[in-house]
Amino acid sequence: MALRAVLLISLIVCSFMRVADAGTRPSVAFLSPDDSRFWQMVAGFMEQVAIDLDVDLEVQFDTDRHRFSYLRMAQQIITAEEKPDYLIIMCKELVTTQILEQAHGQGVKVFSFNTDVPEATRVAVGMPRETLDSWIGHVVPDNVEAGRTLAKLLERRAVERGLVETGEPVPMVALTGTQDSSAARDRNQGLLNATSIGNGQLLQLVLAEWSEQQASEKMSVLFRRYPQTTAIWNASDGMALGAIEAARNAGRTPGEDVIVGGVDWEPGALEAIRRGDLTVSLGRHFMGGGLALLLVHDYHHGYDFAEGRRSAALRYQFEAATVDNVHLVERILAPENWKALDFRQYSRVFNTQLRKQDFSADQLMDQFSSGLIQQGNSNQLVSQ
Repeated sequence: MALRAVLLISLIVCSFMRVADAGTRPSVAFLSPDDSRFWQMVAGFMEQVAIDLDVDLEVQFDTDRHRFSYLRMAQQIITAEEKPDYLIIMCKELVTTQILEQAHGQGVKVFSFNTDVPEATRVAVGMPRETLDSWIGHVVPDNVEAGRTLAKLLERRAVERGLVETGEPVPMVALTGTQDSSAARDRNQGLLNATSIGNGQLLQLVLAEWSEQQASEKMSVLFRRYPQTTAIWNASDGMALGAIEAARNAGRTPGEDVIVGGVDWEPGALEAIRRGDLTVSLGRHFMGGGLALLLVHDYHHGYDFAEGRRSAALRYQFEAATVDNVHLVERILAPENWKALDFRQYSRVFNTQLRKQDFSADQLMDQFSSGLIQQGNSNQLVSQ
């Protein structure tokens, strides 16, 4: 009888703790690496997820766009008198370990996303929860596979357009981001893997610093150096738009005699796909911040995304936007659909049936996409 009473008391206490925790409103700071169009999309999507999940979200943009300014801003956040419960960051070379260790010392939990964990950080502190329990998780798109996929799609399109014969090499130049970006390096690696074993003939890989202007200027030089260029691989849509401008200035016709592709699903890129200038854009990772916020929210309320898993790190794949599906991708990107969709339906806190179901980052991203497309369809019906 005494044992039953103890067990009953324990159950009541545990239940009270779960209810009490569920009543708290988590505070989250998101430190964006810059204020570009892509990161504005990331932040805007996160804000809508935060509203639905009742999360206090503060967004700060590193307008200096440098790893050390990023470190300084992170330090200011985690040492503030009123510090957040959680900090969401992108991993950056040379400073990620410092941010993680200092946040740990200040009692701020960290969730990282968008880029792979730098090798130096893996050596120093491992992966999430291996040595720092305050580093609760990591979610990242497969940038290596994205680089490979983009190259293969460009090669295939060049053959379909009759620019090269089947089995013949596709002359390709590539524009990539900064030297200290792991996303750029991983996408580059995928490109190199694809062109080393496929039909792509990589003429040159050039740094364009994620800049549309630099991409246009450098591609103008590359066209003169390699007039046989048939495909242009770009690590971002911004650079792809710059490459398209350079192609037109060189008397080329993007989509016809030169095939261009990029990464990011930027609205300008989707317009270029509709025009036929851009063949493909790989994306959906703008929703990665919203996915991170959902996982942090459920973790805060006692539903740990890593429970029963071997790792607190998750990975998902990019999806391709082409002329065949660009109308659907535009619905995923529409802020009015973000606002109308109730993101609570994807949370284990609000849906008991989800708690025992296994899930992956890919599945959650698929659910986000499907929900936004359906919301766009509903909005379209209402407006008709």
